[in-house]
Amino acid sequence: MRVLATPLLFWADGMTVAPSLVVVHPRVRGDAGLLAHEAVHARQMREVGLLRFWWWYFTCPAFRLWSEIEAYRVSLLYQPSAARHFARMIADGYLLAVSAHTAERLLRGGTGKTADGGPVRRH
Repeated sequence: MRVLATPLLFWADGMTVAPSLVVVHPRVRGDAGLLAHEAVHARQMREVGLLRFWWWYFTCPAFRLWSEIEAYRVSLLYQPSAARHFARMIADGYLLAVSAHTAERLLRGGTGKTADGGPVRRH
């Protein structure tokens, strides 16, 4: 996975553009937790396909929630005390109809999936 640092990324600390390309802001270039988070998105892209990933990410809030919960759970391994912070980021920064409380519950142990294995859907 190639990591490109650029100040042009001003709306986020990092973004996985494709399975082999991650863009980060220079101030977080060495943040192992962020790079691990982005590596999760790279794996997700490889598993579902790049175009399908981006289509679902932008058109399906349930998929976006699932993908971010999975990635932020890895971030928690690097910053265990940041669950509330990450939950607020999920609730406020991804255009999801989910509260910070629900996001934190999912991060801390909810599976983020329904009984049939599909992602949690918020109405």
